This record gives sequence, structure tokens and C-alpha cells, in this order.
Amino acid sequence: MAKKKDESMLAAIEDNSVNELFEIIESGEQPKYLSYIPGLFTTASLPFKNVNKTVFTRKGSQGLTLTLTSPINVPFGRYGRLLLTVLTTHAVLSKEKNVQVMVEYSSLSELLKEMQLPRQRGKDIKEQLDCFTNATFAFEHKETTLQAGYLFKELYDGNYPKKDVQVTTKKTGSIRFTTGVQYQEVNDNETSPRFGNFKIVISAEFANFCQKHAVPIDYGVYKNISSAVGKDIYAWLVFRNNGLTDPQFIPRDKLVEQFMPVTEKQDPNTVNVNYAFILNQIREIKKKYYPEVKVDVDSNTNGITLYKSPTPVIKNDTRYALITSTI
Repeated sequence: MAKKKDESMLAAIEDNSVNELFEIIESGEQPKYLSYIPGLFTTASLPFKNVNKTVFTRKGSQGLTLTLTSPINVPFGRYGRLLLTVLTTHAVLSKEKNVQVMVEYSSLSELLKEMQLPRQRGKDIKEQLDCFTNATFAFEHKETTLQAGYLFKELYDGNYPKKDVQVTTKKTGSIRFTTGVQYQEVNDNETSPRFGNFKIVISAEFANFCQKHAVPIDYGVYKNISSAVGKDIYAWLVFRNNGLTDPQFIPRDKLVEQFMPVTEKQDPNTVNVNYAFILNQIREIKKKYYPEVKVDVDSNTNGITLYKSPTPVIKNDTRYALITSTI
């Protein structure tokens, strides 16, 4: 089991140029911080607000369905997303493979310091930590392609189709975020309770998943984007850009389905409202946080086109200090 402040963690921090961070601080520039988010959660993410449910399902793009399950309430909102990036970052930084990762904080204030949040947000982060405790996410992915019929001749007893056939590949899985969370609540019956001695055990499955499929993001940007939808769009833009070579058109209905889905019971005009909100978030992200991103909005409101853009942050980017170096 890897602890947060072991030698391997310190080595990882040094590799990301902490000395350069102090030079930035001395120069008066605003330091930049690196964190990670699971790639899957850029396609289908947490609920935007408290849904007060123990099970939540979100359909993402490219045939992906994500189902969150938690004994008390599924993680949600801005602070659920920020805590997810912290857990993911510690998982990615662990040098050991296929083992649990223990992260320890002496107090809730220490966790808030790492997340660069004021103490007033302690209640929100403690709530999200409780939501992540014993929570799982299950995914289902369906991909349909055309393949030559002869590739499946054993399924046809030799009399296989002499043409391309439609093949749907289905993949499923279920992963726990944590295998254990421990902390102490201290109550003097005069002031509000104090929380300390946190031990968060990230599951080996989640750590392994993050080490293979995490996306590096600018944590300062991610934190400063106020809306949960905006956070999702920023992370998605970074993720999609990493694998983009040719221009990619994203239809309007796919954008709405992924980021702000509309149920059959809602007013049909909600689709227009949600699409307009998504476009506003993209414009704000480009203006304030990711000016290098190349995206065109179709004048007929049919969708957007993404072009290969400069990557805002890459793994082991020396322009950034790890978020874990703030504690």
C-alpha cells in the first residue's frame, strides 16, 4: 500500500520542477498546477447538482453509459469533480502498480489547502468525501463497426456472408473509488465539530484505471470555472484534442446529450436553451481559460467543429507544479 508522502511521491514532485515553482512565485507570476481526471469522466460525468439518489446513470458520447452507485448519495457538482481530480492525481502519482493507494491528511484544512479552497468549503468537501466512500462506477461501452464477413466464419458453420457485416462490441466493468475511508470527528459541544486524521484508501482497481486512462489538466483553470458543465466541457476539450488529428464535427444533439441531456418529460425548447448554454461555456473557456483551442460554431446551429489545437498541458509538463506540492 503506497502512502502519500513516501519517497516515490516526493520524487514525482521533484520531477515536476518544484524549484521552478519557487522561481515563478518570486517573479510574481501566478503558479500553475497540474492534476488529472479519468478520461472516462470527460465523456460521461457526475451529476451537476445534488440528485439525492444512490444510483445515477449518465449517457455519454461514443456509446458510453456511466452508472454511479453510492450507499448514501452519489458524488455531485463542482466540489465532487474537484475531489475526483485529487483522488485521481494521487492514484496516477503512485509508483506501485495494482495496489491500493493510501492518502493521509492530518485535518480537513490540510485537504482544503491541497485543493486550494477556503476553509468555508470544508462542509462541501466533507460531504463529497462521504459520497465517494464505498461508491462505485460501472460503465458500458458499445461500438458498432463494419467488418468482413469471413472474420466470423466460425459463427456461420462455414457458410459465412460474402460481404461486410455489422459488428457491435460491448464492454462492461465496475470499479470502486475507495476501499476504505477513516477519519475522526472531535466535538466539544460548544463549537462546530472538527475533523482530522483522514485516511483515504484508493482502490487498486481505480488506481490502475487512472494510471492507464487519466488526462492531465490545468487544475487552476478547472477549479476557477464556476459551473459544473463548464468544468466538464473544459476537460472534454483537452481530452478530445489529445487524440485529434483531422477536424471533427460534433452535432448539436450529441453535445446536448453528453453535457446537458433532456428528458422526454421536459419542454422540447429545453434542447435549444441547453445548447445555447453549452456554446456560451465554450466561448467563455476559449476567452478566459483555453484561448489556443480551435473550435468553429456552425452558423445554422447544427453543431461545432474541433480542430487540432496546442495542448494546454501534457504529462510531466515542467511549466506546472503538481497540485500535491501545495501541502
